[in-house]
Amino acid sequence: MMHFLSGLPRSGSTVLAAILNQNPITHVTPTSGLINIMGAVAYRWEQDKTIHTQGRNDDDMIRMLRGLMMAKNETVPKPVIIDKNRGWPDPRVMRTMTKVLNRRPKIIATVRDVPECVASFVRLLHPEKPEKILNESLLVEAIKTAYTFLHAGMLEDPLAFCIIEYENLLADPKGQLRRIHEFLGLDPFDYDFDQIDGSIVAEKDDEVWGIPGLHDIKPKLERQHNETAQEVLGCRYAEFVQPRFWRGESPESLPKQPLDLQLEAAQRGDFQKAWEIGQQLERVEPENDRAAYNRGLYVLMRGHLQEGMKLLARGRIAQVFGNTRPNVVTPMWDGQPGKIVLLYLEGGLGDQIHQMRFVQDITARKCKVIVACSPELVILFASVPNVHAVIVHNAAPGIYHDALVQGMSAPIPLNIEYKDVWGRAYIPRPHVEKTKFRIGLRWQGNPNFEHDHRKYFNPNLLFDAVKGHDVEFVSLQRDEGSQHRPEWVLPSNLDSWQDTRAVAASCDLVISSCTSVAHLSAAMGVPTWIVIPILPYYLWATPGDRAPWYDAVRLFRQTKYDSWTEVFNQVRIALDDHLKGAQDAKLRFVG
Repeated sequence: MMHFLSGLPRSGSTVLAAILNQNPITHVTPTSGLINIMGAVAYRWEQDKTIHTQGRNDDDMIRMLRGLMMAKNETVPKPVIIDKNRGWPDPRVMRTMTKVLNRRPKIIATVRDVPECVASFVRLLHPEKPEKILNESLLVEAIKTAYTFLHAGMLEDPLAFCIIEYENLLADPKGQLRRIHEFLGLDPFDYDFDQIDGSIVAEKDDEVWGIPGLHDIKPKLERQHNETAQEVLGCRYAEFVQPRFWRGESPESLPKQPLDLQLEAAQRGDFQKAWEIGQQLERVEPENDRAAYNRGLYVLMRGHLQEGMKLLARGRIAQVFGNTRPNVVTPMWDGQPGKIVLLYLEGGLGDQIHQMRFVQDITARKCKVIVACSPELVILFASVPNVHAVIVHNAAPGIYHDALVQGMSAPIPLNIEYKDVWGRAYIPRPHVEKTKFRIGLRWQGNPNFEHDHRKYFNPNLLFDAVKGHDVEFVSLQRDEGSQHRPEWVLPSNLDSWQDTRAVAASCDLVISSCTSVAHLSAAMGVPTWIVIPILPYYLWATPGDRAPWYDAVRLFRQTKYDSWTEVFNQVRIALDDHLKGAQDAKLRFVG
């Protein structure tokens, strides 16, 4: 009889396996590769067309998987086998195993509060350096994956699971083992919780994980530490708190943390309240890098560029700002002249277009600048004056340079404040012949960020605000969202960034949401109106309708959360005035 053991890492599955192995009829494996072997066969069955040259019969695959399962365990001398792996709760696996077993699979799953699981890894690996584990360890990612699998599996079929909470196993081991026996239909057995032999479930932790003792267990079932997860994780505790779905908890049932309350205040436009929460967090958790990152936006709003950028840069530690440092050995540039500087552009394509402006600032320090960017931008950036070379990101380790600048943090070594920021064009604008006043429209950015950053609006709001004028409208929208283009907006070729550059350059005005196209048009000096949500991106932090980074930009700010009506009323009025002014100027010129 085959059953399964799974759950969250560091929640007691190994010690439970060792205890269950005391029973003369049960054999519990260490972490098993059975699921990987069966998965490889199933994948090949799906992908390799040559297997089905004489027709496809999926019953054959099920029989093969059943044969693998039986062959893997045919030498085990016990009638009840419990295979241990974190992947068994995956709903796809559960559905397959239902066919293989000809019954619902039975999965014992050990669980524990997620911060306690994370803290257990920290205690084991680097109690003196928790940040290193929290930011870099794949084991923390393994907790997230196991949590996701288990949650999905319980939604798929809650009756397939026997949930064993770690704290209950410590407090009442007899009661928890009784529950397992009832779940599996086993006869009672008297387990010894003071003489646990872990040798049968021992794993080659050093060889497989590079972590000696990862699955070692003590002979006696008892608590091994007194520190709470909050004490171990400190200010990082809150980010790992997750609903205990096995108890019926949902995200809405969790108490709101200060960072959540700060975000809610900011999305309402109550920046004073958000600032006060940030100041409170600074007092009680000065080492909290995520809170420092959030605080950086409100410092920028107050006009302090250097201080704000340094706070934002602390978000790199929390992995919420910028990109991972490239694999180069060179030091960070400190602003000294005469260096060959690698300007490593970060973030999305719009971010990278914005960061190209710093080429001029760095070369003004008598430095040569090598730009590393996304492949699709290489040709576009090669036209920017004073660039020594343009390479793709992956080539950064292979090109000589003296120092590194990560693009989002470039203002820091340049030691500039807002008063030092210039807004002139820095990407050459090609000349494009046209016969009529032209307005380019872009109504949607990357769908991965539109909703997350609250930038999405109904495109019809933009169309209704601008239509009816005797001008030529042209689309700057490609891919997702392009299907919304009205007939009176001309299509355009946007197959490459060179194409997009030409179309944007042909416009007398570009109206866009906060997208990469808006950065490109503004960087060429094309008058650009950008519609932004109530909680702005850090580049638009300073108040008002102008942005110091681009002379060509005018900002239209959302004033009420989740409502765009007022914003587009402002766009409608502004466009009427803008076109009337353009017409008056043309008449004066003719006269």
